[in-house]
Amino acid sequence: MLRSTIRSVAVLISLLVMTLTGVAQATVSVAPATPRPPTLGTDSYRSSPGPVVGGSVYDYAPSVMADGVYKMWWCGQTTGGNVPGDDILYAESSSPNGPFHARDSSAPHQIVFDGTGTGSFDNKHTCDPSVVRVGGIYYMYYGAERHDGEPTTIGVASSPDGIHWTRLNNDRPIITPAKQQNTGNSYGAGQPSVIYRKGEFYLIFTDTTGAGAAHNGGAGQFAWRSPDPTFQSQVEVFTASGWKTKTDANSRSFSVVDAVSADWQFSDALGAFVIAHDNTPGKTTLTFLDSDNLARHRYSEVAIPGQWSEGPGIVSRPDKHSVVSANNDCGRIPADVIHASTTTSAPQQLTHNGLDLLSHRSCASMPSGQIAAMYEGYGLQSSGLPAALVVSGRRLQIQDGSVYTDLTRNRIRVPSSIYFAVPYGASLHDHAKVLGAPGMPGAFELGHNTLWPVSCLRLVSDNHSSITMVDRKTWLSHPHGPDLDCLS
Repeated sequence: MLRSTIRSVAVLISLLVMTLTGVAQATVSVAPATPRPPTLGTDSYRSSPGPVVGGSVYDYAPSVMADGVYKMWWCGQTTGGNVPGDDILYAESSSPNGPFHARDSSAPHQIVFDGTGTGSFDNKHTCDPSVVRVGGIYYMYYGAERHDGEPTTIGVASSPDGIHWTRLNNDRPIITPAKQQNTGNSYGAGQPSVIYRKGEFYLIFTDTTGAGAAHNGGAGQFAWRSPDPTFQSQVEVFTASGWKTKTDANSRSFSVVDAVSADWQFSDALGAFVIAHDNTPGKTTLTFLDSDNLARHRYSEVAIPGQWSEGPGIVSRPDKHSVVSANNDCGRIPADVIHASTTTSAPQQLTHNGLDLLSHRSCASMPSGQIAAMYEGYGLQSSGLPAALVVSGRRLQIQDGSVYTDLTRNRIRVPSSIYFAVPYGASLHDHAKVLGAPGMPGAFELGHNTLWPVSCLRLVSDNHSSITMVDRKTWLSHPHGPDLDCLS
């Protein structure tokens, strides 16, 4: 089965390296250390009283999205799949402490993706999901095996609702093992984790055969980015010299963190990538990497206490950025992970641990662009003010409640100071004019004749608008605002 056999080897090597490092420091003079990164404060430690979901033989490697409810995809094995093997399961809950349940609440979970049984690269095992939503479409990156014991590869699928998936890249893997060295671990390329940022997909993954993997055991995480969700074009990789166009030689030359089965998100409040990894028993480590230079640690590492047995999933908003504090404290960043934990009732079950990170920065000290980035995708509600959606860093004020519901699941009450800190974009009034043209989407014509394209006709009808058809040249002559994407 597609389990993280890499972990036991990597942990032993980590302990050995720590021991050898201690000996070396006792006998050899060491060059002056670089300045230690600043340290974040922490408080509000929390944990679930027990497993948050059940019903599978084992559960691990979750991907957790805060989207009105907590949506979770993870790896397990249960009855009902196409073939005997690892399945990708789904459940949701109003709390990270559970209980999680299938979307229709009829069972603890539901199978949403599994092996094809047709001899494809993901014929038997599909596992280690990482899910992001972009433009109203869900993308799921996953590890796969054709048959037991064969090297793992990475695939990607898309979905309109997070439940029904279509394989992309013509049913072929998007990443295969590099076969650049023998680390003693034949696992291959897998355990992907994805973020969407500034128009690009950012992916970290394990490849135990990559040139930059640990020589004994294959631990390490390689970082790629591309505007193409299948990573078949315009791919850049992070190297020791920064981001470079992908080549066979540099594709796995530099590991950004010595870890396996890691998950990451981007924190707009901290200006850092946050990688959650379980390398040390009794805690999950958060590593903070600079927004531009993944070789630079933005802050010192932070530990979230909690026993684990495999793979954390860090709770994130749909684009895999960190969520905002419920009390709108810009200097407080919730950090919650769900991961497999060995229990007395099952070999592995999912549990929740978390805490708040404290940067001690006030909202008033932050530029408006940073606040807008923190609240991207959120629906803002403030006393006496119109409901608003933060889209592409702008505040779209919305009159009709059903349109507001079409566009966002994450809604939060904010003070007027945060509401107005997000730059004004436009106001969408009931019966607003919609322009259509041959081969072009319908688009609301808002302030200064700017077109805000919509991804479904439901937005038009819910706003009690009608479409006025114009020729393509006229449609294209208008300035364009952000796209407005319907949520299924």
